[in-house]
Amino acid sequence: MLACAADLRYRDFLTVALVVPAEFSFPDNWIYVHDPGVRVGRIQNFGSWSPYLVKDGRTCLGLEYFVFEGDEMWRTPDADLVAVATAELERLGLVRPGVVEAGYVVRMPKAYPVYDERYQHNVDVIREWLAEAVPNVHPVGRNGMHRYNNQDHSMLTAMLTAENIATGSTHDVWSVNVEQDYHEESAGGDGRRGTGRDAPVLPSRIVAAPITAPVGVRAADDGDRSAQAPLV
Repeated sequence: MLACAADLRYRDFLTVALVVPAEFSFPDNWIYVHDPGVRVGRIQNFGSWSPYLVKDGRTCLGLEYFVFEGDEMWRTPDADLVAVATAELERLGLVRPGVVEAGYVVRMPKAYPVYDERYQHNVDVIREWLAEAVPNVHPVGRNGMHRYNNQDHSMLTAMLTAENIATGSTHDVWSVNVEQDYHEESAGGDGRRGTGRDAPVLPSRIVAAPITAPVGVRAADDGDRSAQAPLV
């Protein structure tokens, strides 16, 4: 179980939040950036999320960078990251030079669970061990379940779990899939529903020895989506 837990991988994340005059706002909550000349991948407009997140006459643009903890960008000092993000915002034509008033950096490790060819087996082993050894531990959310859910669905798994504990209800939090109202279905029409946010399966890291399921641990049934989307 410990080996499976140690083998789970994550993509890390940092945001550079830049305060700019409200005239440089845009109506979207966020926009994705595909320009190969910059490193930013997405830009949040916090003023579009809620006017209560920003000061009057200002908005805050959060430039998001997808990194690995400890890599060059992760280690870059905050002041340098603010300068890089400011230059990229100007390069993209979203602001005029010199209008950025302040900048803040937030680093978030383990933001994105990585789906490699071993993650599902690892999650299954951990999930079964938790159910048998510590049934009063309830994995929820993106990191708790090693599942790439949206924030609202991650919060829903916690709410349903709290209801299970408080009222004795039997909600299956593993059946909570992201984008529940419009599941993606396989092209073959077999009715198998995806999470809506499944990432490509990536090559696993090289490990000293292959990880195999211990005797008695049931392999996930490919036809059982609830068994396929497990956790820690």
